[in-house]
Amino acid sequence: MTLLGDAAHLMPPLGVGVNLAMLDAGELALAIAHHDTVDEAIHAYEKTMLPRSTEMARLLDGAAEGLLSTELPDFATAGDH
Repeated sequence: MTLLGDAAHLMPPLGVGVNLAMLDAGELALAIAHHDTVDEAIHAYEKTMLPRSTEMARLLDGAAEGLLSTELPDFATAGDH
């Protein structure tokens, strides 16, 4: 078993996950086409996918912090006056 797409990439919702999912699918398809067995293809695919996933997760660590806030926007309290 191998993972691809969102299952393989725990990423913040910044649009990177879908791009990695499409790249994974293409790379896995090419690996299957160019190897004699599915097992060989999966191992070849994972050799590129795993380091890339790790590096991307490292780069995006904390990048979504601005998406979540405990502060209310100004309009949420405007009617309270």
